[in-house]
Amino acid sequence: MNRLVWIACCFYLLIGFTSVIAAALLPELLSHYGRNYADGGNLVFAQFFGFLLGVVTQPWWSKHFGRSRMLLLTLLFIFIGYLAIGFLPAWPVVLLCLGLVGFGSGMIESTVGALIIDSIVEKTAVAMSRLEVFFGVGALVMPMLISLLIVSGAWQMTFFAVCGFALILAYFWRSYYTGNRQLLDRHAPADGESTAASALPAGKGKLYASMLAACILVFVLYVGLEMSIVSFLPSILLESMQVDAALASLSVSFFWGTMVLGRLFCGILAERYGYTRYLLWCSLGTAVVLIGFALVTQVAGAFIMIMLLGLLMSGLFSIALVFSNTLFPGRTEQTTSKLIAASGIGGAGFSWLTGRFMEHNSVWFTQWFLVLVALLMLAFIVLLSRMKPIVKDSAAANG
Repeated sequence: MNRLVWIACCFYLLIGFTSVIAAALLPELLSHYGRNYADGGNLVFAQFFGFLLGVVTQPWWSKHFGRSRMLLLTLLFIFIGYLAIGFLPAWPVVLLCLGLVGFGSGMIESTVGALIIDSIVEKTAVAMSRLEVFFGVGALVMPMLISLLIVSGAWQMTFFAVCGFALILAYFWRSYYTGNRQLLDRHAPADGESTAASALPAGKGKLYASMLAACILVFVLYVGLEMSIVSFLPSILLESMQVDAALASLSVSFFWGTMVLGRLFCGILAERYGYTRYLLWCSLGTAVVLIGFALVTQVAGAFIMIMLLGLLMSGLFSIALVFSNTLFPGRTEQTTSKLIAASGIGGAGFSWLTGRFMEHNSVWFTQWFLVLVALLMLAFIVLLSRMKPIVKDSAAANG
């Protein structure tokens, strides 16, 4: 089982890489193709659209191919996409291939998350937080590697390097599932069983819909908040404190660094004190620290707030994902897919909205908008903490 977790961590490391490559290489790609930032926006959107499509269609792929073969397919999609981009083809081909990479990444995130939640019975939160650590490490390390390759004039080698990693991972995954097919198949829904296993108890349809809607809103708000912070933190510091551009850009590294640090311990804390208590205290702390960030006037104080934000937000996604799945037993595949799709929409939508606020309103307005998002997230987490799992009544279960 430990080997499964470590291979799953490598999958998350891979999608940590893919999540930042397009943004980190955007200036080089635009310069090479003679494109503008509007075209860059199309590039980012192509990957996001592919990611969303992969997440939404993941249950269908899982049902028809099984998780084992499907994960091999996702690695093939990423390999083909980056291999083609590495040869710097025509711009439309780059857009298409980046969409293919996003498609594979979306399927990996929802599939591996569901697999770990289904397979790891004890200390599920610890296992999920370990995945998030590797995602964060990938998102941190890849820009550093890219900067070295840019300096050496070989930035396109980034794509081939990730292709190599995907091939190595495919080898280890195939070796693992060949010897553990029974374990993986036990947790994957069979064609005829998926509908029956996830059937709702009579009269519980509206309850399920309302509970799922609350979970979806938590993920929309959380990822929207996180992506807004990551995308606009340097700009907020530049506008509000007149700091040096290099120092402002470091703020994201401080945020991600404490995120990774927090993810080392968040699963242990959640298992020890309970999922709901962890989510409540961390979401409350996030709102309080964002208020402090909006009020602070010194650079040192701002960086302290940024690091506290990283620590407090580090486990919200993974612990909320584990807790949400406990509310809907037997529906891990569907629940995980919907929640990760919601997170993608929230990240894109709120980043766009925050950008509009930064452009047309004051930085002060934007900061208090982020506080409002955090407070709304806290309110829905309070609502989630009062919910109980939907279980079949004995009559339905036996009959």
